[in-house]
Amino acid sequence: MSARLAQFDTLLSRRRAKLPAAAPQSATRILRDPWGEPVAEFTQFPSDLALLKAAYRLQGDDWIGVLADEAQGRGLHAAWRLALLRADLHGRPRLSAQAGPQWLSAAVEGRPGVRPSGLRQALCASAVRHLWATGWKLVG
Repeated sequence: MSARLAQFDTLLSRRRAKLPAAAPQSATRILRDPWGEPVAEFTQFPSDLALLKAAYRLQGDDWIGVLADEAQGRGLHAAWRLALLRADLHGRPRLSAQAGPQWLSAAVEGRPGVRPSGLRQALCASAVRHLWATGWKLVG
């Protein structure tokens, strides 16, 4: 019996020796609001869209995307902006200071038919630059 236990211990010690050393922990990045309060943690470098979702505390049914701002369009050129629409909360609209979409980026002029993915990336980048300009920080 003791021989079997010794053999078992030997197998365990060999297995432990073969396991790779613990991988270095990836640096976590913390998104902080202008007052220095932590808002979100990221284990990888976040995309612009992930930063915006965290900063504006988007929830499951909220929507963020590109909309035409009809107040700023001229002729065939539409003014496109990144917009946030909050979902209803249990059948009641969420309380908001303004009705309609919350504009997150400056307007970018473009003709109808502009490729939406490129436009969305440009508007997300513009909205993130606005976050940095207003004091948001990604630390880590």
